[in-house]
Amino acid sequence: MQRRTLLTLGAGLAVSVLTGYRQAAMATAKYKGRAGLLLADMEPDGLTRTYRRHRLLIVAQRDDKIASDLSKSSVDVLARFLPASRAKLIRAADTRRVGVLIGTHQQDIAIMTRESAEALFLSKPPFADIRDVPLKLIVSFGSHVLVCRTDFADRHAYIVAQTLVEHKDLLPAAVTAPDGVIPVHAGSQAYLVGEEIPED
Repeated sequence: MQRRTLLTLGAGLAVSVLTGYRQAAMATAKYKGRAGLLLADMEPDGLTRTYRRHRLLIVAQRDDKIASDLSKSSVDVLARFLPASRAKLIRAADTRRVGVLIGTHQQDIAIMTRESAEALFLSKPPFADIRDVPLKLIVSFGSHVLVCRTDFADRHAYIVAQTLVEHKDLLPAAVTAPDGVIPVHAGSQAYLVGEEIPED
């Protein structure tokens, strides 16, 4: 690499670290190996984080009709019975894209098939290149699960689980306590065992 390129990357990385932006490493198609490594700011203006703080964005894949129906119904239930959540539906092209959005912390919560969620958690194909995703379960819809990152607030997970369970008759699949290899979120667990709502 040329000296100017190295200086530019170094300066960009230093500014990003000092300002708190997260970097994502990705390879270019033109160059292979270390020369093709780029650092990309996934949140250049910092507004995405602010938007997500004030709205509950649920990601689902477009190519899975069950996930699409579940996510739309869940968003409708949350918007109706938990209006403060300001729930919105985000559609991703496929399960790989859903995993990338959660794994790179661009989104916090998603509806995925149980198999895809476990593959993401265990870094198995198609997520073999996404390591150590801090994933938790909120509720199960049978073949599908509502997953979130570990930094999703306990109080929020509790309220989301509570709202979906209390209005399960409005959803196209039964809402049950989650199980499997992915740990249950502490907030959801608190609701499911009858504890008081946690104070974050």
